[in-house]
Amino acid sequence: MIKNIMDFSIEKLFVLIALFFGILYVFILPPFQSVDEGMHFFRTYQISEGQFVSKNIDGKVGDVIPSSLSKFYEMYVPFIKNIDKKTGISDIKRNFQLPLNAENKDFTQFTNTSLYSPVCYISQLPGVIAGKLAGLSLAGIYYLGRLSNLIAYCLLVFWALKITPFFKCPMFLLALMPMSLSLAGAYTCDVAVLGLNFLWIAVILKMMTQPQKLDLKSKWIAITAVLGLLIALSKSYVLLLPLIFLLPPKLFKTKRDYFISVIGILSLALAGLIFWSYCTKGLSLDMNNSFANSAMQIEFIKSHPFDYLLVLVKTFFVKTPRLLITMIGVLGWQDTKLDWITYIAYPALMYFAVRADNFDFELEKWQKVLIWAVLIAGTIITYTSLYIMWSPVGNSVVLGLNGKYFIPLMLPLCLIFKKSIAQYDYDKVKFAIIIAVILILASSEMSLLHRFYNITPQLYYKI
Repeated sequence: MIKNIMDFSIEKLFVLIALFFGILYVFILPPFQSVDEGMHFFRTYQISEGQFVSKNIDGKVGDVIPSSLSKFYEMYVPFIKNIDKKTGISDIKRNFQLPLNAENKDFTQFTNTSLYSPVCYISQLPGVIAGKLAGLSLAGIYYLGRLSNLIAYCLLVFWALKITPFFKCPMFLLALMPMSLSLAGAYTCDVAVLGLNFLWIAVILKMMTQPQKLDLKSKWIAITAVLGLLIALSKSYVLLLPLIFLLPPKLFKTKRDYFISVIGILSLALAGLIFWSYCTKGLSLDMNNSFANSAMQIEFIKSHPFDYLLVLVKTFFVKTPRLLITMIGVLGWQDTKLDWITYIAYPALMYFAVRADNFDFELEKWQKVLIWAVLIAGTIITYTSLYIMWSPVGNSVVLGLNGKYFIPLMLPLCLIFKKSIAQYDYDKVKFAIIIAVILILASSEMSLLHRFYNITPQLYYKI
């Protein structure tokens, strides 16, 4: 059995496992039961109509789309964070009888997702467009979009795993966390964010370890430039772009090639970010307008820098345990916990994956310092953006944090602790990781079944 599993490359194993459990996520999770999934579905449909920029009409941001979409969404609003609410196969079947009625349109609000560029939705668009062209029911279009998102995620991570010369097991683990895979099987921007950032790191590691000198004509420079642009347009998640500086000048044929390449890659990404910011000018509203005020919060940070520093420190110590759990997986609308063994086992698996990597490579000290700087800056930026958008003015901690925002940061963090010589047997660790991931994903699927379907009332629980 061990030999049969080990004969498969880790990227092929990823696709097999991700497709099997991902498809289960697609159909087990009821409609709109991933965070903000309804708003992402509305935005995806809007883009499928060729409308790339939303409208701000009297302080309401959204667009004119079929009214059936919001009616479909409203059917599942009662399920959100209400674990007393259950569904069944008959309800799902009934959904497939709902017509799209594309001609009956109304203005629909989706303020938060209107800020995201079409690049965020390029993975789910093919499914929605294909469903519309095939004349499928509203639910048929919806589930086809979910499947399209999952397939795109599998392709992106497959490519990243194939490209990266080492650290395949840590990437494999991060890409198959219950949170990562459940997001891939729902409407979300996170497929673009996770998949493109995994690719970004894989390409950088490839360039750092290849024997040939890089120049302006290198395909890897071109690939990195395109990836940088796409990442900048994906939820504006540019936290890992500075990792391009991990490439030392000695990897290039000339210093001129180095400076032009690095500056060109970052300039293209910045241009994309500025372009989309211009396109969405006037669409940015307070996400949590019941008690958040962005302008006043910014003023508070400026006028009370020491107090805000204490907010950051307190948030780190208070929220980190919760962030770790939600990173590994609190599914649905953050209302479906997994078993405690999963939360303990996953960090242990990551430790062995890092220590068992047998590729003869270790970062230099300056590269480790750079990664630490990027991670700290990325964390502060994430905290600050959510403090401004979601938290009451002067609040003692940052609200709205979710572990999924930090998944892309985990691979660079683990890279800091990689040694040039493996401390554990790679093949044995790889086998153990594969078996553990399969069991953990199976357990997470059962957690969703318990949460949304009344199949095991004796295991019914509340969080």
